[in-house]
Amino acid sequence: MAEYIGNIHIHSSYSDGHNSIEEIASIAAQCGLDFIIITDHGTLKGQQRQGYQKGVLVLVGMEVNDYANHYLAMDVRRVIAANTGRPQQVIDEVNRQGGFGIIAHPFEKGSPLYKKSKTYPWLDWNVTGFQGIEIWNFLSQWRDGIKGFFTGVWLLLNPAGSLVGPYPEVMAKLDEYHIQGKPVMLYGGSDAHGASVKIGIFRLRISPYDLCFKMINVHVITASALKGNERKDRETVYSALRRGRSWVACDYYQNSRGFRFEIRNEQQAWLPGDKAEYQEGMYLYVYTPFPARATIIKNGQIARVSYGKKHILRNITEGVYRIEVHIRHHLTYRPWIFSNPIWVQ
Repeated sequence: MAEYIGNIHIHSSYSDGHNSIEEIASIAAQCGLDFIIITDHGTLKGQQRQGYQKGVLVLVGMEVNDYANHYLAMDVRRVIAANTGRPQQVIDEVNRQGGFGIIAHPFEKGSPLYKKSKTYPWLDWNVTGFQGIEIWNFLSQWRDGIKGFFTGVWLLLNPAGSLVGPYPEVMAKLDEYHIQGKPVMLYGGSDAHGASVKIGIFRLRISPYDLCFKMINVHVITASALKGNERKDRETVYSALRRGRSWVACDYYQNSRGFRFEIRNEQQAWLPGDKAEYQEGMYLYVYTPFPARATIIKNGQIARVSYGKKHILRNITEGVYRIEVHIRHHLTYRPWIFSNPIWVQ
């Protein structure tokens, strides 16, 4: 098994991002990322830049739709036509191409200082066939936190202060799907644009790539190491993301590399995204690379809260399990890691 760190939901100059893909890849390399996924609005032009750059695997999908129902289309080869009013059509086309899709920033709150609290929510929860939900979006939550002039100034100086963690509504929706046995995986995105705004004589950069790449990342566990071959490594990373062999982390305070969540018995171990057949003696094991508060969630309810680096729940029973981890920073605990689930059936 190997672990790789990536950042997804990124915009380049092919749509409304500030930098070229080559420049973004260079920044990602400086930030220690292994892969990035560019998701420009309404275009796949970036696929001509797909491959390894500066040692970073660059993958290219796209973000579909406009005023609502934004959908991240991954591992597709042809442009997906927007259909904001009928997002099921978008989901179906992604699936027809053999790709997978993620509902983006579904429960935005908005800011009175941004287009009169304009948001881009997901409106149609009758859809089926999607593979994931973006539970945590850096740019969206940073903007949501700006309630007035002073909070705006504060969050410009301290952008990590906006990261209150995934909203309860999105986690409740995710748990609902998991309890029903639906393999809907969780993802996190930076929504990096590298845009800037002019305030008086000053120009301030909003969502700069280097900052975004230290915030909401996705860590994947792969069955084999990446080989430096673009085609094979693309399949390896996408396979891990599809299966939910991953977790979402705010790596700003501490990098979550090394985190592990498994369900074990004497013979084997199951990883996030897996479905395990129940056997007596199964137990849940979590390792955090730094001392932290780990909350074990079973069927959407708190099963145990544990402090330290190793967290164990013995003699587990049937259900769906996932992990939320908070790390201490100064005088409070900050949201850190959110795992995909393991089903015990």
